[in-house]
Amino acid sequence: MTPSIDILLGTYNGARHLQPQIESLLGQEDVSFRILVRDDGSTDETPAIIERYRRSRPDCFVVLDGSGNIGAIRNFATLLAHSEAPYAALCDQDDVWAPRKLRVLSGMLRDMETRHGSGTPMLVCCDLRVVDADLGERHRSYWRYAGIDPRHTNLAHVLIRNPAAGCASLANRALIRLSLPVPREALVHDHWLTLVAAAVGRIGTIPEPLVDYRQHGGNIIGARPYHWRAAVRRLTSAGAIWDIGRLQKQAAALLERCGAVLSPEARTLVGDFVSLPDRNWIARRWLLLRHGILMPGLLRNLALLFCVRLRR
Repeated sequence: MTPSIDILLGTYNGARHLQPQIESLLGQEDVSFRILVRDDGSTDETPAIIERYRRSRPDCFVVLDGSGNIGAIRNFATLLAHSEAPYAALCDQDDVWAPRKLRVLSGMLRDMETRHGSGTPMLVCCDLRVVDADLGERHRSYWRYAGIDPRHTNLAHVLIRNPAAGCASLANRALIRLSLPVPREALVHDHWLTLVAAAVGRIGTIPEPLVDYRQHGGNIIGARPYHWRAAVRRLTSAGAIWDIGRLQKQAAALLERCGAVLSPEARTLVGDFVSLPDRNWIARRWLLLRHGILMPGLLRNLALLFCVRLRR
C-alpha cells in the first residue's frame, strides 16, 4: 500500500545530527509515510547510520541507489522524481520535526484540495523555531527572525524571494508532477516548487513552528537575521550590488514550463521581470513597483530599488 506522504531526506556528511532527525521522522503521529533517502557521496558515518535504519525499519525506510556527489538541488530533484505518494515533504538532515508536523500540514493540504481540487498544484508550509547546534532556542519564529511575511505568497513576491523553507513544506502530487524535471535554471529546488505553486496553484501557511531549524555553521542556506544593523551592513558593503540575474533565469524557466497555463496577468508579470535587463534604469524600477515585485521590509526594498544591479 502506497503511504500518503513520502519524506524526502537528502544527506551529505551529516552524521553528527542525522540520528535525532531520523528519530523525529519515525515519531510522526497519525499519518502513513515512508522515508526516501539518497546520500550524496558522504565520507563520514552518514551511510552507516542510514544502513542501520534501513535494516531495522525496512517497512518505511527506502534508500535510493546513488553514485557520486551531484549537489543538493539535483539530490532533492532525484528524490522528487522517485516519490509516488500523494504528498511529499522535503527533509534536511540536521533539523528536528515536531511529532504533529506532517499531520498538521497534510490536514491543511487536504482541506485546500477539497476546496480547489486535487489537480491544482499546491504547497503548504509552517513556521520554524530557530535553534543552535545543541537545539537551544535562538528565536521562536523563523519568520520573524528572518523578516518573512507569510502573507506574501503571491507570484510577484515569490519571483524574488522564497517565503517557504523547504524543510517546512509539503507539496501535493499535482505540484510535483508539474515541477519535474527541476530545470537547471532553478535557483534552489524548494524555491522552484514554491514558484510553480504561486504561478498556477495555491500556497497555504501555518503560523506554528513545527520544525527545530538547527543552525550549526555548516548550513547550505541557514537562517539570517533581519534587523537594521544587518541591513546597513549589506547596503554599505559589496552585497549592495545585488545581481538578480539567476532569479530572472529561473523566471524564464517558469515561462517555458508553465506559460500555457499561466493567466495573462501572470505571463505579463513574469515576462516583464525576465526582460528587466533590456530596459533603462528608470523603466526597471517602475516595472518592479508597478507589479509589486518587492522584498519584505523597507531596507531590503531600498537595496532592491536603488542599489541593485539588474543584469543577465
